[in-house]
Amino acid sequence: MQSMSNRQVITHNIQSPVVTVPGSKYLANRYIALAAIATGTTQLRNLPQNDDIEAALDAITQLGASVTEISPGVVDIEGIKHYSLAQTAEINCRDSGTLSRFITAVASNLSTEVVIDASQQMRQRPMQEVSQSLRELGVEVGSDTLPIKLKGPIKGGYVELDTSRSSQYLSGLLIACLKAKADTRLRLKGKTVSSSYVQLTKNAISLFGGVVEGVSNTELKIPAEQSVSAASIDIASDVVSSSYFMAAGLLAETSVTLKAFDFNSPQGESKFYQVLQQMGADIERTDSQLTLRYQQPLKGIEVDMGDMPDVVPTLVVLAMFAQGQTYITNIAHLAFKESNRIVDLCDELNKLGANIEYDDDSIRVTGGQKLTLHKLSSCHDHRLAMSFALLGIKMPGIVVTDAQAVEKSFPRYWEFLETMGIQTEVVDAT
Repeated sequence: MQSMSNRQVITHNIQSPVVTVPGSKYLANRYIALAAIATGTTQLRNLPQNDDIEAALDAITQLGASVTEISPGVVDIEGIKHYSLAQTAEINCRDSGTLSRFITAVASNLSTEVVIDASQQMRQRPMQEVSQSLRELGVEVGSDTLPIKLKGPIKGGYVELDTSRSSQYLSGLLIACLKAKADTRLRLKGKTVSSSYVQLTKNAISLFGGVVEGVSNTELKIPAEQSVSAASIDIASDVVSSSYFMAAGLLAETSVTLKAFDFNSPQGESKFYQVLQQMGADIERTDSQLTLRYQQPLKGIEVDMGDMPDVVPTLVVLAMFAQGQTYITNIAHLAFKESNRIVDLCDELNKLGANIEYDDDSIRVTGGQKLTLHKLSSCHDHRLAMSFALLGIKMPGIVVTDAQAVEKSFPRYWEFLETMGIQTEVVDAT
């Protein structure tokens, strides 16, 4: 990751841009984990190039997979052949909470001790549901927080899992149990948040020939010792990244067209354009292209964002310029992201004079407030950095501190904004 930097939005001249969004980080993380335990060589194309993906490729290499870069955005991954290593593997997940869950899943198949760690910030994120579940499935696990020391192989069995804080626990276990020695039954407790992400995982497993069976609405069965096979995959565009360009077009009161948009993605955020339609945006879609047009001032709405957590910052920024109130619900799980995304998002935006109220599970934005320039901190959160930058369309001169946080998921973000007509520059971090 680059050194600390601030980024100022100078001006914009957005005129109906056409944007092709890079591949999905969410899909890529799942494919990389599955490729690591698959037999043969998987090729991934349109692989996003960011810090999280780099960390994931490094991690599976340390566990015995072989990664070859064919060209930018194209890699071959030969799966692990020997599930025992000559010495303890020490994995650094950097700032990737997703990777910490998925690499734990891969590592649970090894008979060698593996230590999984991450940045200081990621050490604060909950891991107990994963560690306790793995213990019950026969894995030796040393602690409930990062760094975690574990030793498999995973045996399988029965486990109950609370999925009310994060769906990543469940996704990780689904991958971990594919090669377990016995069938695994997972009983789900609580309301599963971000359930669309679980469906992403199931779809990914299917692409590699794996099977997850639904026993009931609250119980899943993973058959034992599955033969997971290599795949050849073109990674679909990142629907979360597309949200920033949708918002930019609406804030600039123009149109924006997104090419190669993945309408069929089970990821909840792929339906974000429907939320914007409710607010007054005009929508035109074809098989793989989405166009949003500003036709009238946006209006506030009430909306459940439980399945679209990662676009909440984008929505809140838009809501600041909408007429009336926007009430966003079912978002308690945002407290466990790169930042406490409810508190940090709202507190930072209120520095501008916004009228944003929040509690543990909701945000209420009253639009149309008189705003004044103020530096905004990304709080080391890539989603906040990218959404805050959009304010510069309405408020030229806005400065986002710790702007390098975008490296986590979208290192070329500033370049993409430039292509759209939004000019930014690095400014003194003092």
